[in-house]
Amino acid sequence: MNFLTIDVFLTIFIGMGPVKALLVYLAITKDANPELQRKVARKAIRTATIVGILLLLAGALLMQILHFSRGALAVAGGLILLLLALNLVLSPAKEEEHGAAPDEGALMSMAIYPLGIPLLLNPIGIVALTVFSGEAQTPLDLAVLLGMLLVVAVLDLLIFAVAHRLDRFLTYERILVLEKLLGILLAALAVQLILNGLADVGVLTLSGGH
Repeated sequence: MNFLTIDVFLTIFIGMGPVKALLVYLAITKDANPELQRKVARKAIRTATIVGILLLLAGALLMQILHFSRGALAVAGGLILLLLALNLVLSPAKEEEHGAAPDEGALMSMAIYPLGIPLLLNPIGIVALTVFSGEAQTPLDLAVLLGMLLVVAVLDLLIFAVAHRLDRFLTYERILVLEKLLGILLAALAVQLILNGLADVGVLTLSGGH
């Protein structure tokens, strides 16, 4: 498999891009000072990147040891992503009160979960990196994948660094609308991931060769 393609990069970007984590990051760090905001962003990105690297290096071994197929992994990842999406769409609207200084310990903990995992490195990324690990044939393949992963991490860092400049445009109502829209899009991705997994294990056949 040729990993040096835009499709592979886009898959990694979707799986570890900032879109899903950004709204949550903006909400929880809204009242934090800039230095703490940067610390939370760096912690989340570092967590996602380290786990992503481990999946690339050991994903194939894990699949062999635990005896699961990439189809089963895709279905499991899709179900988890679907639950996250449904929570975004169906959770009741509740405006948070701001003003009290954020607790640094709590924010740094949230930087690992849920920001780092499973919002930044989401189920799509976990499935993709594990499958790529199994399909990589040479050290060069792994080097290309690691390079793409690090490029995505740098892009995440740059986007998070300027995210709070958008605060004045992101009112509570706008954030709520974006969250619901994001949840619907994530649900669609989750269903597609489940369908791909079922097709991979031969349960069904997708039209159009997807």
